Amino acid sequence: MSQKEIAVLGGGRFAQAILRLLSARGLPLSTWVRRDAARRELRRTFPKVSFPETVADACASADIVIFAVPAGALREVASQLGDVARGDQIAVHACRGVDEGFVLPHEVVKSETCIKQIVALGGPLHIRELAEGRPIVAVAASPFDDAVEVIRQTTQGTPVRVHGTRDLIGVEVAGAIANVAILAAGLSDALELGDTARGILLTRGLIEAIRVGVALGADDATFRGLAGVGELIPRRVGSTERHQAVAAALARGEELEAALAQVDGSVEGVDTAAEAVLLAERLDLDLPLIQAVDMILHGESDPRATLEEVLQLDLDL
Repeated sequence: MSQKEIAVLGGGRFAQAILRLLSARGLPLSTWVRRDAARRELRRTFPKVSFPETVADACASADIVIFAVPAGALREVASQLGDVARGDQIAVHACRGVDEGFVLPHEVVKSETCIKQIVALGGPLHIRELAEGRPIVAVAASPFDDAVEVIRQTTQGTPVRVHGTRDLIGVEVAGAIANVAILAAGLSDALELGDTARGILLTRGLIEAIRVGVALGADDATFRGLAGVGELIPRRVGSTERHQAVAAALARGEELEAALAQVDGSVEGVDTAAEAVLLAERLDLDLPLIQAVDMILHGESDPRATLEEVLQLDLDL
C-alpha cells in the first residue's frame, strides 16, 4: 500500500494520540485546530506536522480525513470540508453521539460532503493507555472493506489492533448509547446503590442499545462484541470521567447546566438521551433506562426513586 496523506481535524486528546501514533511512523500529517493557542502548542509538540489554519487547507491533498471532534461539532467541521472533499477520500471518526433527529455521525458526514467511504472507530479505546505505549483494540466499521483495510494498514506497526466489521450503524449506535448507560452507572455510583445495581443498569443500557440499533438496521451481534460490551468495560478515559462527573453532580441535586459547567469537554450522552427518547416515540421502542436518564438530566424526576424503579423491571435479554 502506498503511503497515505492524513488530515486530522481537532486538537483534543484523541487528536493528539493520533498525531503521536502516526507521526512516529513518519506518515505525512496535516492538522487543523480551531484555537490559535492550541495550534501553537501542538506545533511545538509535533514539529514535523503541518498545521494549516483552515479545514479546507488541511484536507485538500489528504487521502484519509480523521474527524477527531465530538459529535456536537461534527456537522460544523464537516461542512467546512464540503467544498474540497473528494469522492476517493476516506473519512474516519470516533464520535460517541448523535445529531438532532438521531442522525448518526456517518449520515452527518455524507450529508455535508461527497465522501462515501466512512469508517467509525468503536470499542474500548483507551487513549491514555495508547499514550503510554500499551496495546489497544479498536473496531473499524464500514460497508467498504477496502476502507477498513486502509485503516488497518495505516495502523500497522503501532500498538493499535484493528478489528473490521461492516456494521457501521451498530458501532455508532453502541458508542452513543453507551454514554447514556455510563450516565446511569455514574448516578448509581454517586447514590451508592451498589455494584449489583451498576451491573444491572449497564446491562439494561446494552439491551436498549440493541433495540435502537436493530430498529435502525444494525446487526444485534455487533452489540455483544467489542463495539457493544467492549464500550461498557469500566475504564479511565476522559469522556467516561466527564459523564460520571455530571452524573455525580446531578445526584447531589445540582441542575444540568451547572453540572455541565464543571467539566471540560463534551458530554455527548446528554443529547443522545434526549434524541433517543424522541426516536423511541417515533418507532415505538421500549427504552425505560434511557427515558429515566433523560428525565433525571432535566430535573423531571428524583434520581434515586427513578433508578430504583428501573432496577425493578425485568431484564428482557
